[in-house]
Amino acid sequence: MDDHRTDSAGKQGSLVKCTSDWCIFFRDAPVKKERGMRLKEQMARLIELQKMESAAGRIQAKKKDLPVLMKTLEEEVNSFSAVVDTEREQLESLRKRRREKDAQLLAGQEALKRTRERLFEVKTNKEYQAMLKEIETFEAKNSRLEDEMISLLDDLDHLETALKTGEGELEAHRRRYEEEKARLEAELNSLAGELNVCVRRGSELKKEIPAEILRKYEQIKSAGRGVAVVAVWKEICDGCHMSIPPQLYNELQKSILLTTCPNCNRIIYWENRNG
Repeated sequence: MDDHRTDSAGKQGSLVKCTSDWCIFFRDAPVKKERGMRLKEQMARLIELQKMESAAGRIQAKKKDLPVLMKTLEEEVNSFSAVVDTEREQLESLRKRRREKDAQLLAGQEALKRTRERLFEVKTNKEYQAMLKEIETFEAKNSRLEDEMISLLDDLDHLETALKTGEGELEAHRRRYEEEKARLEAELNSLAGELNVCVRRGSELKKEIPAEILRKYEQIKSAGRGVAVVAVWKEICDGCHMSIPPQLYNELQKSILLTTCPNCNRIIYWENRNG
């Protein structure tokens, strides 16, 4: 039922019940146009506010991700450094063994030399045979030490080559890490500035949007529906991708009342996508 009323200028309008409030529709075209222009301005601010808040959310998420990424890069460098340190320790251990084998071989060669010299001093055949046996033992021991030395030298050669390669790769890793760290730190500083712009602009927009519209917007956001303001084109809501009634779609194109989707309860506006 319509309640016909007259405004202060004597213009007649009809009072029609909306979803939650009573709204006056004046049949006078200029008044409707003025209401439509006001709503368009309010919706434009509301859409911009949502963009600012969405951008701020993305920036905050990225600000959290960047330090994690830096930490991951640092751990990768540290892990590679640990491998190189292990190779250094192995190389030092091999060098130590080589020095020990060198000393053992030198001592064995000296002992063999002295034993051979004593060979000419023996007086009995029994002593002579014993000396030969001792010489044979020293020669066998020295031969084993020489074989071990050859194997050690081969291992040292391979490990020294691997360590040299590893140290070069580690230095390259460290350079890349420092470059990436500097880039990420610069990006963090830039994000802080961008976030301040979004927050400041969002605060300004909230002051320009009517309280009842802002309250509705916040209610939808707090309901966990993601975006609170979505476009409608060809009777399809971009929020829930469901159809809205044709009559509602026609009214939406007039931009006179703040309207919500009957399916997902998001604030909706008509968007002309004809190009």
